[in-house]
Amino acid sequence: MTVQASEAAIIKKENIATIVQAAPQSYQTNVLSCRRCAEFGQNLLDEAAKNGMSDDLDQRIASFIEKARKTVQVMNERRSPVTKLFDQVRSEFTLLENAIDPAKKDTVPFRLQRLRDTYAAKRREEEEARRRAAEVQRQLELAKAEYRAACEEDYLNSFNNLLNSEINKLSELNASVSLENYAAVTDTVTGFPVTLPSEWCPPSSVRLPYNLSPDDARCIRTEVFAALLRRFEEQYKFEIEDLRQDILDKLPSKKAELERIVRSDAAEAERVKADLARREAEDAARKERERREKERREKEALELKRQNEQIGGLFAANKAAASAYTPKVKVSRKIVVTDPAAYLSVLHLWWQREGSALSVEELGKIFRKQVTFCEKLADKEEVYAEHPGLEYVEEVKAK
Repeated sequence: MTVQASEAAIIKKENIATIVQAAPQSYQTNVLSCRRCAEFGQNLLDEAAKNGMSDDLDQRIASFIEKARKTVQVMNERRSPVTKLFDQVRSEFTLLENAIDPAKKDTVPFRLQRLRDTYAAKRREEEEARRRAAEVQRQLELAKAEYRAACEEDYLNSFNNLLNSEINKLSELNASVSLENYAAVTDTVTGFPVTLPSEWCPPSSVRLPYNLSPDDARCIRTEVFAALLRRFEEQYKFEIEDLRQDILDKLPSKKAELERIVRSDAAEAERVKADLARREAEDAARKERERREKERREKEALELKRQNEQIGGLFAANKAAASAYTPKVKVSRKIVVTDPAAYLSVLHLWWQREGSALSVEELGKIFRKQVTFCEKLADKEEVYAEHPGLEYVEEVKAK
C-alpha cells in the first residue's frame, strides 16, 4: 500500500466515527461481563476454601471455567471491530514510519546508509593501506637515519683510533729521547707525516638494518665518509702538526735537562729526572683529558643529530598520514558461523564471561526454547537431561 493510500484509509470519517461510537459501549459491556464472571468465580473459590473440594464442586468449577472461556470469546468478538481498527490505524502509522526508517531494509535511507557503509569500508581499507605504506616508509627513513648516525660514529671512532695511535707514536718518540739518540729522534719527529694517509678508508662494522638494502647502505656509507673526510684531514693535520711542533719546541730544553742530569751528582740527577718525568706526565694527562672531552662532545653532537632526524622522520610520517576527508566510521565485529558446532565455542565464551554470573530465573528466560525442547523430549520419548542441579517435576492439569 502506498503512503497516499494509507493516508486516505485513515482519514475516512466513517472509520473515525466507528471508533468513537462503538468503543465506549463495547468497553462498558465487557466490563460488566468481566465483573459478573469474576464474582461468580470468586464465590466458587470461597466455597472451596470453606468446605474443600468435592466431586460436585469440581464439576461446577469445570462448567464455570468452560463458561469463562466462552465469555472471553464473546468479549473478544465484541471488541474485535474496534481493536482491529485501532490496530489498522497503528499499522498505517507504523507503515509511514517504516517507509523512511534507515533501520528498515530496502527503504531509501537504508539503501543510502548501505552506500555509505560500502564507501566507508572502501575508504577505510584505502586509509589502512596508505597508513601501512606510510609506516613502512617511516621505518625505512628511520633506519636510514639511524644507520647514517651509526656510520658517522663508527668512522669517527676509527679516525680517533688512528689519530690516537699516531699521537702515541710521537709521544713515545718524545719519551725515548736521550743524549745518545737526540739527533735521530729530532730527525724522526721533524719528518713525521702530518697528513692523513690517502689510502685510509676503514671498513664499516655497523650492522645492516633488516629493511635497508645493501645498495642503500653502501650509498649511505659513501656519503657519510665523503662528508667526514675533509674534516678528518683538517683535524689530523692540525693535531699531529701541533703535537710535532710542541715536541720540537721542547726538545732543546729537554736536551739541556738531560745534560744537567749527567753533570749533577746522583741525588740532584734523580731530582731533575723526577721533575722532568712529572712535567711530561702532567702534560700527557692534560692532553688525554682534552682528547676525551673532545670525543665526548662529538658523540653528544652525533646523538643530538640522530634524535633530530628521528623527530623529523616522525613529523614527516604524521604529515603524510593526514588525509583530506575520511568518513566517520564505527567498526564492530560480527560473527559469521559456517559450522553449527561453532556455536558451542560461542556459548562457552558467553558462559565464562556472563552466563555463569546470571540467576536461574534470568537463565530460564534465555534458554526457554531449549528447556521446552527437553521437556517435550521427556514427554514423548522419555529421554532426560542429567545433572545434579536439574530435576523433572510432573505438572498435572485438569481437562
